[in-house]
Order: sequence, then structure tokens, then C-alpha cells
Amino acid sequence: MIRTTATGGLLATIAFALAPGTAPAGEAYVSVSLGIAGDKVDASTTAVNHPTRCDSLLYADPANVPSDPACMDNVPRPLFADTFDLGGAPAGAVSLGYAWNRFRIEAEILGSSHEGETRPGIAGADNPALQGKSSEWSSDNPPHYRLSNFRSRQLFFNLYYSLAEGSLWTPYIGVGAGFTRIKADYFGSYLRRTVADGYIEAVGGDPMRPEEWQLAAAGSESRLDTDVSDEAFGYQLLAGVERRLRDSTCVFLTLRWSDFAGISDHDTWTTIRSHAPFQADGVTPFTSQQAIGEIGGLTATVGIRYGF
Repeated sequence: MIRTTATGGLLATIAFALAPGTAPAGEAYVSVSLGIAGDKVDASTTAVNHPTRCDSLLYADPANVPSDPACMDNVPRPLFADTFDLGGAPAGAVSLGYAWNRFRIEAEILGSSHEGETRPGIAGADNPALQGKSSEWSSDNPPHYRLSNFRSRQLFFNLYYSLAEGSLWTPYIGVGAGFTRIKADYFGSYLRRTVADGYIEAVGGDPMRPEEWQLAAAGSESRLDTDVSDEAFGYQLLAGVERRLRDSTCVFLTLRWSDFAGISDHDTWTTIRSHAPFQADGVTPFTSQQAIGEIGGLTATVGIRYGF
């Protein structure tokens, strides 16, 4: 009770400061709502990547490892970039606020969780090494990425304005700013053809006299299995309608469009060409940057608000 009273007093003070003149008495409130969140996000992976023949761990004798410019190129380039449509997902929100005149201010916590989507591993346009490997990949299990278990936990501070008064149904608009905690599972796989599936021929080798690295690379997989998590700031625009049931209770429908800054993370791959995750030199860890951007979308919720 002490905490509720203190919060209501603080919100009342803010309301008084924002309103011109002396604001009439308002009321504190709490609301809960459930709905559906629809999100699309952009995701990409960037790393240093070398042609398969440059991998020193595919050779028994280090003297046989090539040292041409392609094998020495250590410039990070895109391995993958695409848009994931995460589809509709359950969302829920709870808020604490204060209403006066036609205005409401509130603090809101909203959460949603998406199952995810799988996208083909399309090579980055400026990554010659990856483009040169296009013939290596298995036709039964081509390169792909999956973004799954996409969880968002948002904290917003919202300001609403009612567009009409004196009727059972009252439309309103609002704006909010805050931040979200994003966490998502991020998976990528590049599986090569086996010898029986024509890997030697695919890389320009002679099936009767295959090179050492070709036999070692055939059927191998490069795999990334990690998660991306970070916090991002953003804003939202809101619109809705509410219907008063009694003096201090109403039901409402809210539509919100949100937009957040991107997040990123650096991780070491699980395996590279089915060996330990090292670059072509056999020493430097094979790491990449996973970035998720254009976070946000449209969410619809229905709920009930109690004044006290």
C-alpha cells in the first residue's frame, strides 16, 4: 500500500507539472493486456573467410598449404544477409499509470516470443571466397540460417491523449520511448558434398587423382550455433479505443508500431570444415559478427484497466 501510494503521488506530481493551470483530480491505474506481435528483422553474419584450399588443417604437410593473395586476405566480409519474417506471436503487457483530463502517462512492460524462421544461406555480394564455393555445397542440405526463440522484453514510458469525451467509446493516440532486451538463437550451416556426391569434380579436381585438401574437405560442415542478446533503445506510436464499464474500469484495444536500434554480438563458430573452429592459418579462432536490425513491427493487444 505504501509503494502504491508513493507511485500515485509521483505520477500526480508529473501530471500537475505538464498540465496548464491547476489540474483537476485524476486517478492512478493498472492495466493488463494480451495480443499478437508481428515482427520482421534483418540479420547478417560477417567474418574473415578464405577459399577451402587455403585451410592449413586440411593438409598433413604445412609446406603444401597455398600462400597466394586469396589465402592471405583477412578482410571481414558478409557471409549472409537476409530478412526473417518471425510471424505472429503471443504478446502480453502490464502497465502502471496516471490519468487526468484527456491525458494518461504510464510505465509499461511488454513481452513477446517468436518461434522463428529458416532462410537460405545466400552468399554476400562482396565475398569472392564464399561465392567461389557455390559448387561445393550439398544439394540435399544446402546452406541455411535459422533465427529462432526470438524473445523481446520491453520497458516503455508512454503518453496518451484521448480524442473525445462523454461517450462510452473513446479513441486515443499515444507515443512512447524506452528500451528492449532481445535474445534469439542463431544457427547457420554450410555442408559440403561428399566424394560420392561429386565433391572432387565440383571443385575442379581429378577424381582419379584428388588432392589432399579435397579429400579432407569432402562431406565437411561449417556450423554456427549460438545466441545473440543485447539491449536496444526505441520508440513506439500507439492508437486505440476504450470502452468504460464503470467509473474506474474500462476495456481497450491498442495498436502499436515499434522500432528499435539494431543489436550485434561476436561469437566463435562451433566447427569449421568439421574441425576445430580456426581460420585458414590453423591458429586464429574463426569468429563472426551476428547483427540483427530493423527490429520492431505491429502489435495488437486487448486488455482491461482498473483505476484506484
